[in-house]
Amino acid sequence: MREQRPSVPGWLESLLNRLGVNPVKFREFIKFGMVGGSGVVVNMGLFYALTRWAGMRIEIASPVAIETSILTNFFLNNAWTFRRRQAAVPFRFRIVRYHLVTGLAGGVNYLVLLLLVHLAGLHDLVANLVGIVTAMFINYFLNSLWTWKE
Repeated sequence: MREQRPSVPGWLESLLNRLGVNPVKFREFIKFGMVGGSGVVVNMGLFYALTRWAGMRIEIASPVAIETSILTNFFLNNAWTFRRRQAAVPFRFRIVRYHLVTGLAGGVNYLVLLLLVHLAGLHDLVANLVGIVTAMFINYFLNSLWTWKE
């Protein structure tokens, strides 16, 4: 396999190397974050629509929104973020692994949402966003190390 050349400016590549950060992995993390941003839009948009327009309780709307964003994020990450990786795991197993990891992260999102709403009295949309951000770090590191393992 030939070496991937990161498309980051030379000064940034030099800085990342000095900090011990692989520029290719850094670029993947940025892409993962961008896909995650689209997942936030999917999750928050669907959560809002289900709770405000469909009158669904947050305890039901949140898992539906989480699962929908999990699926859209998987396909975007597979097609864009990690497409250059020669994944050792076949597609059908990657989607199962991704669901296991994001299910854990989604559970964290869900628990944070419920705790912040019911115990702290925080607005549900703000609490959902805090849950999403909390789960993001678990999601990236476990998926990078396990789901799209090279």
